[in-house]
Amino acid sequence: MLLKFLLKKKINIIFITLLLVCLALFFGLFSILNQKTFYKGVSIEGIDVSGLDIDIARELVEKKLYNYTNEKKIKLRYEDKVWEISLNDISYGFLLENTLIKGYRVGREGGVFTRVKELINLRLNGKDIFADATFSNDELLEMVLDVKDQIDRKEKNATAEYKSGRIKYSNEIIGEYMDVDKNIDLIENSILRRNFSTIDLNVKKVIPKVQLEDISHIEEVVASFSTSFNSYKINRTYNIKLACERINNSIILPDQVFSVDRALGTRTKENGYKNAPVIINNKFIEGVGGGVCQVTSTLYVAALKAKLGIVERASHSMPLGYVEPGQDATIAEGYIDFKFKNNKDYAILLNAEVVGGKIIVRFIGKKSPFKYNVALKSIILERISPGNSEVVYDWSLSQGETVVEKRPLEGLRVAVYRETYDDKYKLLEREKISEDYYRPVKGRIRIGHIRQ
Repeated sequence: MLLKFLLKKKINIIFITLLLVCLALFFGLFSILNQKTFYKGVSIEGIDVSGLDIDIARELVEKKLYNYTNEKKIKLRYEDKVWEISLNDISYGFLLENTLIKGYRVGREGGVFTRVKELINLRLNGKDIFADATFSNDELLEMVLDVKDQIDRKEKNATAEYKSGRIKYSNEIIGEYMDVDKNIDLIENSILRRNFSTIDLNVKKVIPKVQLEDISHIEEVVASFSTSFNSYKINRTYNIKLACERINNSIILPDQVFSVDRALGTRTKENGYKNAPVIINNKFIEGVGGGVCQVTSTLYVAALKAKLGIVERASHSMPLGYVEPGQDATIAEGYIDFKFKNNKDYAILLNAEVVGGKIIVRFIGKKSPFKYNVALKSIILERISPGNSEVVYDWSLSQGETVVEKRPLEGLRVAVYRETYDDKYKLLEREKISEDYYRPVKGRIRIGHIRQ
């Protein structure tokens, strides 16, 4: 009986002991699961906050992040230039409250067994929580645009200028263009990952179409032509000078087509042109840009003598005094153009200037060991009589008084030939360039009416 009693007592002791252990574990676990501080093993921004409440942890982490934003800078580099942007300039900061809550929730989510497992893992391995960064996109854009203004550079072609028989060259300028969107993406990716190493900016190089090596051979006048005009006609002279300025020192690359209409720009007062006589329907009337056609015709003859390719050309409605018949070229903004093509294997320079009462057009190109002379010949194929002038009786005139309202002009059919001679004036080539027809213009006379 004694043995049986002792065994029963021992069992009770074991049971009570186990019960006490379980109660202790339960209350201990309950206490741990309901503690109001960060669990052991939790760090925020490298600061161990184990056992700390949120307010104390906030002070410690906030101080570290404040020092961080004051010390770090965004460094941008392009070639030998470096720009530094303070984090404060873009309102760089951290979502501290979100981070504290995130750290505090570690070990507090899921069921009991899940939480216990995570708390054990925390004690063994720990967990460091990093704050998410935030910044002002608008302020960053403003900073990047300021850098862009310092980098961007418009490309510029190399130039050649003919003056007083000499050529003056200038180098090309390579353009630089900073892509704002691409560079902001680079910067954002770096600062959000807290990578503050120097960022090499994305800048596109823009190579100009004309480089010095493309035009350095320009040194010799290959063809020239001049026409005369009355410099006392002020507005017409002004338009001629302006038109020459617009096309002067144009560089025409191989296979490039030069449009005179485009080069001259709109013939308006707003674009600098003035009123002067122009030919419309065989009549001279006042119009903006009068005189431009003489520049175009002078250029046409020079282009023929330079043996450039004529792409588009139209003659006037009647022959002109400053060039031979068939050697003129008219132009009307938007629908009649004079275009020629550089059919050489090198670039050429177009020079157009006014000297006194003369328009001089030159083409300057590569020096050639072979010298030749080009002559243009206009051959009249047919002359067409305008017929008798129209007579109109005018009551406003005195009896017998006569006024020639419009002089008659005979019509012409004319062919133009280009002849090429060597330096000893031996004919090498003769080619037909064009055949034009100028309509005859009937005269008109007003006579005083005979009173009865």
